[in-house]
Amino acid sequence: MRLRRIFNWKILAVSLAIGFVGLPVLVPASASAGSAGQVDICSGGVNCNQFVNDYINPAIKALTALVGIVAVLGIIISGIQYSASADDPGTVTKAKERIFEIIIGLVGYAFLVAFLNYLVPGGIW
Repeated sequence: MRLRRIFNWKILAVSLAIGFVGLPVLVPASASAGSAGQVDICSGGVNCNQFVNDYINPAIKALTALVGIVAVLGIIISGIQYSASADDPGTVTKAKERIFEIIIGLVGYAFLVAFLNYLVPGGIW
């Protein structure tokens, strides 16, 4: 039951679908010179590395900063909840679970960034 709550497959599927549907929105109109719904960002005089540097890298860096800020705030709030629990076992358990879930989320995001670094031409950093 615990793994099912942490890895909610419905939320993961919706997030991936939004990510893959939203990716063509990032492609400028001048770079979308494909046929049958295909998007080719490297034709029409657009340099692939320039496209990645102009659009993809700043978005990934902004999301990484946002994830880091949210994770730090979540751990701070969980630490306050843990220290203010006054030895109440229920509150201590909730605080520990929240910290564990934040760490799982950070590890998952690290794997996502590693996959994007492999996927994006020239890397993201």
